[in-house]
Amino acid sequence: MCLACLVCLGAQAVSAAEAAPEAAAAASVSGATTGPTAGQESAASDSPVEVRELWTGSLYSSTYRVGLCFSAQGKVRGVVHLRLYNGKVDVYHIDGTVQNNDIEAHHSSGHKFKGRLVSADTVEGVISLKNGMNIKLEGKRAHDVALVPEDCAPLPQ
Repeated sequence: MCLACLVCLGAQAVSAAEAAPEAAAAASVSGATTGPTAGQESAASDSPVEVRELWTGSLYSSTYRVGLCFSAQGKVRGVVHLRLYNGKVDVYHIDGTVQNNDIEAHHSSGHKFKGRLVSADTVEGVISLKNGMNIKLEGKRAHDVALVPEDCAPLPQ
């Protein structure tokens, strides 16, 4: 279950890291002509400007939704919702870094995700469990999605 969390984390972090500098630049340019943007209001209130993504995919008999927030400094944070075959949803909080298109994230359990933002709509990577098992994942990326502001969790479906 933690594997899906890590995979999702990795992909979103890379997208966010790439988009954050562009989003911040766009916010400052548009704010000069049309008034403050949401990004500028966040900056004015000492909140970091972040890019938001939702990663989705499946792992064995489970599906996952990962909400990720990427900062311009390359920090990634998010929440993985792993829906099991029986309908139960496990929740994992993750954090990590993104640089260029490469993303690394981890969960407090010791599981890690290393991945790459392959395209505007795809992320791929490997979840490494603390027991040494490695699982390859591929997920779909959605940009500029609404997430829970406090922890970047996906909104309920």
